[in-house]
Amino acid sequence: MESLLTEDEVIDSVIDYLKQKGWAIKARSHVDEHGEDIVAARRGTNLIVEAKGAGSFKQGTSRYGLPFSRGQVFDHVGKAILKALRVVGHDQAVAGVAFPDNSDHRREISQVSVALQHL
Repeated sequence: MESLLTEDEVIDSVIDYLKQKGWAIKARSHVDEHGEDIVAARRGTNLIVEAKGAGSFKQGTSRYGLPFSRGQVFDHVGKAILKALRVVGHDQAVAGVAFPDNSDHRREISQVSVALQHL
């Protein structure tokens, strides 16, 4: 069974990676907060990252603790990419997206990876 990472765990992993690469973390939002998931800066470049988790972690919901369905993964990937496009479109910063490394997310990203590389 694949790991069921929360959005906060994905964000924490990306922050650790960015720090290792010399990025300064300017802001970080938790899953229950509004705002950009990660805002980082390095050598005059700003980076805004939108992250998604692998399942529902809102207590009291019918899908609590369960992995997202393929349809939910499709929606979350689409929304994250749309947010990244808005960042790029407003010339605010470099944009990034972060997802759990599981089969459903890999499948969705593989279908648009060439286009994402160009962005």
